[in-house]
Amino acid sequence: MKSFYTEAKNHLSNCTRIISVSDETTTPAAHQNYKHELEHEHEYEYDCDTDITSTEATMSPHAEHYDNGMQRLSSSTPSGLGMNNNFITSTTTYDTLQRPFKPDKLRGRWSTAADFYFACISHAFGSVIFSELALYVSVCAGAWALLPYLCGILLYAIPIFGIQTFLGQFSTSGTISVFRVAPIFKGIGYSILLHNLVSLSYYAVIASVPLVYAVNSLYTVIPWMSCNNSWNTPNCSTHNTYDDYDEVEIYPHASEEYFRYIIRSEESSDHPLTISWPILGGIIAVWLLTLAIILKRVTFIGKFLRCTSLLLITLFIAIFVHLLMYVQISWETIVEDYMEPILPDRREVLMAGIKAAVIMPMWLLGPGCGSILTLASHNRFRQDTEKQMYWVAITFMIITQMGTLCTRIALDHFEDHVALLHFHVNEEHNMRFIYICFAYLFSSFNSLPNFWSFLFFFMLFLAELSAVIVQMMTVLRALFDEFETLRKIKSKFTIGLTMLMLPVSIYFCTKQGFQHLHVLPDAALVTHLSISIFLLFVSTWIYGRERFQCDLQFMLGKTISNFKIFLLRFLTPFFLGFCIGDVIYSTYTDDEENPPCLIIVIIQCLVFVAVPLYIVYKISRSRGSLRQRVKQCFSPHDWHPVDADNRRFYEEIMGTSEMLVILSNEHETC
Repeated sequence: MKSFYTEAKNHLSNCTRIISVSDETTTPAAHQNYKHELEHEHEYEYDCDTDITSTEATMSPHAEHYDNGMQRLSSSTPSGLGMNNNFITSTTTYDTLQRPFKPDKLRGRWSTAADFYFACISHAFGSVIFSELALYVSVCAGAWALLPYLCGILLYAIPIFGIQTFLGQFSTSGTISVFRVAPIFKGIGYSILLHNLVSLSYYAVIASVPLVYAVNSLYTVIPWMSCNNSWNTPNCSTHNTYDDYDEVEIYPHASEEYFRYIIRSEESSDHPLTISWPILGGIIAVWLLTLAIILKRVTFIGKFLRCTSLLLITLFIAIFVHLLMYVQISWETIVEDYMEPILPDRREVLMAGIKAAVIMPMWLLGPGCGSILTLASHNRFRQDTEKQMYWVAITFMIITQMGTLCTRIALDHFEDHVALLHFHVNEEHNMRFIYICFAYLFSSFNSLPNFWSFLFFFMLFLAELSAVIVQMMTVLRALFDEFETLRKIKSKFTIGLTMLMLPVSIYFCTKQGFQHLHVLPDAALVTHLSISIFLLFVSTWIYGRERFQCDLQFMLGKTISNFKIFLLRFLTPFFLGFCIGDVIYSTYTDDEENPPCLIIVIIQCLVFVAVPLYIVYKISRSRGSLRQRVKQCFSPHDWHPVDADNRRFYEEIMGTSEMLVILSNEHETC
């Protein structure tokens, strides 16, 4: 492997300004204290996933290479470079009267670099790529939707993915402690925590619904293909032919009635808190599985997500190929029927293109906020995640396009045999297309319908379970990194939080809960976009373009082009602002009823109230004049690599030795 220190020397001129200072600036006593601090910090190299048998095992294996590299670097580095470089503004926890950040020595890392890639794509096969969103984009825009989708990937998904990866990998901390980069905005970390807790409460239902369908696929007679069940109405039908010109009334199909029974929306049930017992059982299973996995070490979680992703890829390819063989689709059919929009309305084409650019790329970042940041915090410090970022984006694009083709096939099959969905299926819910059309599609196969139905819904379940696990990791890692006292009771706290989330999720098993579940993803979408633009603003503007670019080069060991930084600082914020405006306009104008919109507004206020409250708290806890307090709160403190060798080299070339600043302040105070 090419030496990192050689790379650092080559790129040093790109990320620092050399200022001439005298040799007397740094005293030998200060150097001695600094050296003593660095020797003490070698304990942070401890990894819980590695057996340590001696004191030497805790030292970095590159310590000898580091010393040699430092000697070579010091011989070629100008004397003005180092601890007095005013390019960096350094604020310590001493100035803000807070305890220094202490990294969790038992965090652990991924066992292989590939675990990060597989963890990022583990939720890619979820229900969103088979939902009405993908169907709407395909029907209204056809192949033309690919262009705005690519724009969304390039201007939104990839830049925010890169920002989160940098913050997590550089700081080796969760979504709260990572705001050491700009302490006054740590309230954003608490907002991310609240958002993930809210999304976890209802996302367990999204994971449990495919589990219920997968289990019921094992019956000899699939329940949604029969009218001999307790939930069926006298008008239930299992017809398999449909004529749009036939004036005979089309009775509700068994697949529709089963879906209504699952989400408790049948008219015979008037009580708003009527519980769906199958979904309740599914939620309990989801939380128990999540708890069993999340209690394991990071290496085990990485292996689980890796194996799950490989299994999901295998299942999806098998289902996709068999589906094409079943419908006997040809290339001419794909080009002539599926790549051309069905609706000629230009406004619908435009709206579908906007949806493809705004909403669909967001799924690359995960269902919750800060998921990529948390996953990246378990990477090795110098792991080249830029290439992995592009591979994740390419994987998502391929899966999305294949899933969109599946939705068109499912729609055509349902229209030919059952009904014209939007006119003859009365149930309005964002999950109805998957669990009515796809359920009928796979259950109507001539050969092994139970098997293919089970594979499809089991695939959805594994993808959504992975999303729940990653969100739970995001919540727990944020709390453990920020609060040292919780690290001593990790297992007990994890069990307690899971047991607390379980009864909250039960609410969404009720008839009223399913109605709220229909509108909550809209609130999550607005929050996700808002937090993304906050992260971008803090990283590239508050923290500073030059230091952000320098830190990125220091971590990756290669030059970051100015064009990429320009893209992050200008084009991406503009695009995100457009996305937020479009989502707010669509959310608050499409529905004429006020209650759903009121719920979304309340949730938004509750999530973001932590930001201004923490700003006031942070300023009040600082000392000095108001201007000095604000300046201290905006300046990064304790912002450095956790690894002792990386930190020593980082502080040597960047001039951010906090120990020297603390000693200087103590001397002035005395």
